[in-house]
Amino acid sequence: MPKLARLRAYCYEMIQIQGAASAQKALQTIKWTKPHDVSAEIEFDASFKAENMSGSWVFLIRDHDGSVVLTGRGRLNHVLSAFQAELISCLHGVQAAANLGVGKLILETDALMVQQPMRSDIFDAMPGGALVEELKFLARVKFIDFVCNFQSRVGNRAAHALAALGYECIEGEELITSSVPENVLVIVSDDLSVEL
Repeated sequence: MPKLARLRAYCYEMIQIQGAASAQKALQTIKWTKPHDVSAEIEFDASFKAENMSGSWVFLIRDHDGSVVLTGRGRLNHVLSAFQAELISCLHGVQAAANLGVGKLILETDALMVQQPMRSDIFDAMPGGALVEELKFLARVKFIDFVCNFQSRVGNRAAHALAALGYECIEGEELITSSVPENVLVIVSDDLSVEL
């Protein structure tokens, strides 16, 4: 390879590396933000293992100050897709918020496949459409105000960290509690320290 071509290749690689480093740094600065004019916010996540059609679901409900009010997690032994697992997780969180009497709710998801169906009727006939309809129904009848926002995975770190713990549960024996596992509490505390 001629010297000039090697130099160009080297410069191109350096630009790529610089761009990747900048993008990574920008992602690290994405944090949870305090919701405005709402009673609570739900972060949820799910996992899915295609090889054995299993998964887990989790949610965190935070109040308007960012403190965790309630968490939930569970195992799914018979799930068809990541989309179905995400919807089940979302439904558990929304139902828990309704049971708490939350009036205004923000739903934060790192899954566009959940946010898009919540904003459109086009997806109602697809697999999982019945779960989407149930979710929309709960949103209409249980809350004064309901918003579903997309949040990058980096901004949804607390729910993502909790997702692995869902596999420790036995299906049908969900864990709904106000206590927060230590590793998740560290992330929540970090989020709150940025907001102060």
